[in-house]
Amino acid sequence: MARHIAGQLELYGLEETRRRVAAEGATGRERERLLQRVDVTHSLMTELPGADDLSFLHSGLCQTCLPHSRPASNIAVWRRSSGRFSLIVSPGVVDEAPPAARGRQPTPAEIERMYVGVPYGSKARLILIHLQTEGMRSRTVSLGPTLSAFLRSLGLPVSGGPRGSIRAIREQSLRIARCTFTMQWTDTDADGAERTLISDSKIVDGLELWRSAKGEDWTGTVELGARFHEHLREHAVPLDRRGIAHLSGNSLGLDLYALFAYRLPRLSRDVHLRWAHLQAQLGAELKETKELARRVREVMPDVATAYPHANVEVTATGLLLKPSKAAVPKATARGFRLVAPA
Repeated sequence: MARHIAGQLELYGLEETRRRVAAEGATGRERERLLQRVDVTHSLMTELPGADDLSFLHSGLCQTCLPHSRPASNIAVWRRSSGRFSLIVSPGVVDEAPPAARGRQPTPAEIERMYVGVPYGSKARLILIHLQTEGMRSRTVSLGPTLSAFLRSLGLPVSGGPRGSIRAIREQSLRIARCTFTMQWTDTDADGAERTLISDSKIVDGLELWRSAKGEDWTGTVELGARFHEHLREHAVPLDRRGIAHLSGNSLGLDLYALFAYRLPRLSRDVHLRWAHLQAQLGAELKETKELARRVREVMPDVATAYPHANVEVTATGLLLKPSKAAVPKATARGFRLVAPA
């Protein structure tokens, strides 16, 4: 199922695949969706990504995930794990009290309201990809016009107003800027002794945001944390913006795409990830593994469209990962230091 369209394109070519796939759609909307998958898959299989298509994400953030939806509490700490690696995201604070109230110690209730919460959802993931892509070139990253252009390139509207996307983008940018990301590894030496490595990083050291009097236009800059920036340049995983664009509104799809882009080219043999492992890694908000399995099955056709060379099978007990070509050919990412294969 996951490689259904890619396989047909290899066998029949574009036009015959479009004809066959269109016949599978029961409604006009379904046929349109299937044909879009064919066209995106064909483009990714036949055209190398250009310079503007090259995106990056830290390998640690490829292995774990942020919340998919708004956490119940802004003070809650978020933790996810993948094998010997753990990601802990601690929310930061912002003082939004009126100037007259800032000369006294805040009450417990006021302290709780100062927490901005951890980032969540698909927009937070897209902002992180934008920050790290630009961060491969410079520690100082422009928001506003460049972020808006990035989001538009993914087919997302950038609009103002109470329900517009600008408000959500600003909120997620602030959450990312104020959070502390703790990455923890556990290694075993030749004698069997365990060693734990803990790295606390702020992805963003400084943040400046401006908005117009009407609140419709905004801009800003961020400076990536020095430690995170250095680590990113050693552990960057290349992604294809065209694949990201296809998944831009689906946080689980983006997580699976990033996971596959990191894991699959590094494999020398098949690896089976059970649903329980994937739930701890990507779907901890879901109470039962069968719900995660259902959602993964639903999104896998679009993940396979975004990453046509991903050789992944959905089984009754999880995902079977097989060695695959990289989402971005190594030659395309030449000039950047990337995470080395295992």
